[in-house]
Amino acid sequence: MLCLVAVAIVACSKGQEVVRHRTYALDPGALVKVAVAPFYPVRRAALPGGPTSGPTITSADLVSHFVAEAMLAEGMNTIAPNDLVIAFEGLGQVLPRQDVGAIAALAATEFGATSVVVGTVSRYRERSGEALGSRSPASVHFELTLYRAPGGERLWSAHFDQTQSSIGENVLVARQYPGFGTRWLSAAELARWGAERVIAELPEGLW
Repeated sequence: MLCLVAVAIVACSKGQEVVRHRTYALDPGALVKVAVAPFYPVRRAALPGGPTSGPTITSADLVSHFVAEAMLAEGMNTIAPNDLVIAFEGLGQVLPRQDVGAIAALAATEFGATSVVVGTVSRYRERSGEALGSRSPASVHFELTLYRAPGGERLWSAHFDQTQSSIGENVLVARQYPGFGTRWLSAAELARWGAERVIAELPEGLW
């Protein structure tokens, strides 16, 4: 009976993954030095909640900084988004947030990067209410892709899409949140947690 219960718990847990990811190619050494580009805000159909549902340049930049911080916490030599912005400005250019080839080439030339992260944020909705009594929870959706530098070949991608659940709605996911589901997170807290979860999924074959 205990074995059956254990199997059931494992099966339920596997169904509660908060990050989807895909490996396209394993390239040992790709994570030796990673440059994270500022993410790009993508406007899509918003959840109920009005204009605050859509991402902005500011919220997209924030998510990219969370990703860079998560990489640093994992011990990676990481080039921050602002450093790439400054490097492009030094050439008299605005950083092209969606031009993977240009970003990968400059990151390799200027910083010796072995890979770059380029991403988009398509939802960044702040909670409505306070931490202990939100009427509408925070909701964040972002995607990122790791590319080889300087060539720009796609290596790995990840997808985070979460609207905070209460313990009553989904105990397996809610218990994973900061605070173990005892409070409602801000959009920044949810995005930072998502960035940490995404980076934790990077395959060993890229180190």
